Amino acid sequence: MALPLGWAVAVAAVGAIVSMFSGHVNFAPGACERLEPFLSSQMVGQELALRQISDAICDHLAQQEPRRPLVLSLHGPPGVGKSMFHHLAAQALYNRRIHDALRCPGLDCAGYKVLYGMDYTAEERQRQHTLLRAALLEHLRQAPESLLVVEEYDKLDCPMRGFFRQLLENGQVANVSLNKAIVVLESNLGYTELHDLLLRAGDRSKIGAEEAQRVLKDMVFERWLAQGCEERSDTLKMVGLVSFFLPFFPLERRHVRQLFGMHLARRGAELQRQKLGGLQWDPLVLDFLTSKVDFEGDFPIEGGKEVGTLMTRYVSRPLRLWTAAQQEATEQRKRRKKTPAGGQQQCEAKEAAGAEAWAPSSGRLRVDESGRELTIEPVQALAWPGAVT
Repeated sequence: MALPLGWAVAVAAVGAIVSMFSGHVNFAPGACERLEPFLSSQMVGQELALRQISDAICDHLAQQEPRRPLVLSLHGPPGVGKSMFHHLAAQALYNRRIHDALRCPGLDCAGYKVLYGMDYTAEERQRQHTLLRAALLEHLRQAPESLLVVEEYDKLDCPMRGFFRQLLENGQVANVSLNKAIVVLESNLGYTELHDLLLRAGDRSKIGAEEAQRVLKDMVFERWLAQGCEERSDTLKMVGLVSFFLPFFPLERRHVRQLFGMHLARRGAELQRQKLGGLQWDPLVLDFLTSKVDFEGDFPIEGGKEVGTLMTRYVSRPLRLWTAAQQEATEQRKRRKKTPAGGQQQCEAKEAAGAEAWAPSSGRLRVDESGRELTIEPVQALAWPGAVT
């Protein structure tokens, strides 16, 4: 019978990554300065957590020889930015310059390691523990300045929790130091508590960091204590090893609308990069897309997870057709420039009369007359970026 507890790691993948290391992997210079602006430009609704995270990481990086690893415990429902945070943080920590071509994980983020939970039978448990421990220690040996993520850490079984407590408490196991690492413990635990906290406060800006930390810390302590893996004193010690318990609150309708705007801006930036004009949009477009998301009251049921799906469903096709038309217009312009002498003179005269007639134009995304689809129409060039207001 498969058990919902326990941990494994793709050992072959770890081995492949480790074999590609040349020397130790370190955090890139300037990581602190890059981190908060980058996170803030890509994420919405989690200002309280991101502010604390940025300050904590900057303080940790400022220490030449930290006495212990920085341990961040992230809590909240799925789809609100927990995984996105450490994906983005890896780019800021390991790359001197952040740009769209970078992808994590990958060679640019060799110190970034995510451990995922997996089910396995009771007979496999000891073998999987041994493999995980060996792979993790080898990774830390090659990348002492690691961004190490443990997803669903609340589901660690007793032996693995003991191993992690030993690793975090001592900072060193089998001659491998963890003190320079940043450890992210990620969990969906706390959704109910954060939801209630948000409803009581009426506004997330009114919730203090200490209040959220206390609620989450008490919740984790009670859950671990109930599992009976160790003495109460050891449970207290394990909870005390966590530097920050951080709230990732449920998103609200306004955040979903903001996410759609960010996705549209990225699509427009890609058009500009290809020199195919730009993309504008009517404010009703954001209302239209947001109306397609499933909400429970003011909270999206799946957080921001539906945003990508709905962009594909309603935006990708008209944008693809528009892009193809822009590319064809550009090709026609190039062909006209290559006409014989007489034709060339005629073409130049036309361009002198109105060069914009040949240049790629901006597209304006709007809701069509049926109210059920989106369409793109050409507009006069407008300053980028910006939705049409």
